[in-house]
Amino acid sequence: MSKHRKLFITCKILLCIALLTGCWDQRLLKDLKLTFTVGFDKGENNEIISHVAIRETKKRSVGGEAGEATVAVVEGRGMTLRSTRLALDQKIPGELSPSKTRVYLVGEELAKEDLYTIFDILYREPKAPLGAKLAIVKGEAASIIKLKTVNESLITEAVTELLENGEVNTLIANETVQSICPVMFDPASDFFLPVIQIDGLKDIEISGIGLISDRSYTGVSLNHFDSTILLLLSGTKGRKTQLNLMVHPEEEIIRNRYVTISIGKAKRKIKVNVQSKNDIKATVELKLTAKIEEYPRNHAVNKETVDELEKKAGTILEMQATEIIETIQSANSDVLKVGEELRVHHHEHWKDINWRETYPTIEIIPKISVKIVGTGIIN
Repeated sequence: MSKHRKLFITCKILLCIALLTGCWDQRLLKDLKLTFTVGFDKGENNEIISHVAIRETKKRSVGGEAGEATVAVVEGRGMTLRSTRLALDQKIPGELSPSKTRVYLVGEELAKEDLYTIFDILYREPKAPLGAKLAIVKGEAASIIKLKTVNESLITEAVTELLENGEVNTLIANETVQSICPVMFDPASDFFLPVIQIDGLKDIEISGIGLISDRSYTGVSLNHFDSTILLLLSGTKGRKTQLNLMVHPEEEIIRNRYVTISIGKAKRKIKVNVQSKNDIKATVELKLTAKIEEYPRNHAVNKETVDELEKKAGTILEMQATEIIETIQSANSDVLKVGEELRVHHHEHWKDINWRETYPTIEIIPKISVKIVGTGIIN
């Protein structure tokens, strides 16, 4: 290689090195205080009280031994979420970073206000975690965060795993900061959020799902059984879905009254029929395929028994679905998104109605059928 070529290559390398820059926007972890769980509650004079759970590590004097992870809870008050953030900044050494937040908890009293006015900051801040889960807390969100640990798990892991398990078992839906945003601005539909509570002194549990109407919590929540049925009616199903049904109320032995079925496939279809703006009828059709998980009354399940169980299961679920629909209409919560179907397929009628006033008065009919495709290995 000639001397001139070597000089040329050397100059190119030096020029490239000179043009390389460091990261101008770096944020070192050692300078940050990461929040993993945040709770919001309503305080006096309509202020918001924020509690953040910050992961800390206890320092140990023994060389080389890892420190134990602990949780520090810090409180901030203000009239908006941003003002509570400013109050927290005054109490926390280091930069408070919400980028790794996994769960936002909202106390039930605050949740009854317009949720967007609370979460507005999350949609404006570039580093906000849009994938963070949301849940309503019976009572105050602070009561759960202040537990710090649940069954030897840090509070963030405990709440996150609880919600994920509920999603898997079709007890709640996976609702995040991002998933609820378009629905909040959709006049044709509503959504639901998981409701959790303290069980005993140091444990937490899912109590059901809370109904949202026009961006505010209605104060109405459904129990586990009704929550699962409503989720199926709305087209949401987790990996596991089990229903325990009383199909033989006449049986003397209590356990022989029940059958437990595991739902395999769930096909949901909604149809809206409009005669006029005052005559709207919606039909929600749900077809379920299921396996028998438990049936103490009869170890040998023949075709006649299966046919009987299919019919009874469908009837029971339809009756319960009718009650659930009455509940969501009374709460004026269109979580089945009937309005969305009406707007898409009957837009000329949609333009002439006030959906918030019309929705509670329309007729919604559930039609549920159950097809049993497995009875277990006992046969």
